[in-house]
Amino acid sequence: MHTRSWSRPELAHVERMLITWKESYYAQVGPGEGWEVLCDELRYEIHEYVHPYLWRLYRTKMIEPEEFEAFLHFCEEVVEDLRRMIEERSYAG
Repeated sequence: MHTRSWSRPELAHVERMLITWKESYYAQVGPGEGWEVLCDELRYEIHEYVHPYLWRLYRTKMIEPEEFEAFLHFCEEVVEDLRRMIEERSYAG
């Protein structure tokens, strides 16, 4: 997953935070299957903590609608990237 160029430093900070969260969740993955639940937990954290912050940035016109939508999409990509990493680790044995 590559980092993006955001118009606001706040978004770049949240991007780094999300990547750190993803790496932290991935570090918890052990042998075997069933670790996909970590994706649900990451999605929950994003929904609880990141989405309200993004919404405030959007409502106060600090970010444009396109960037708001792009960042929401990025959040989902982070979760899907974690899912892919977990699946690859499960298949690798």
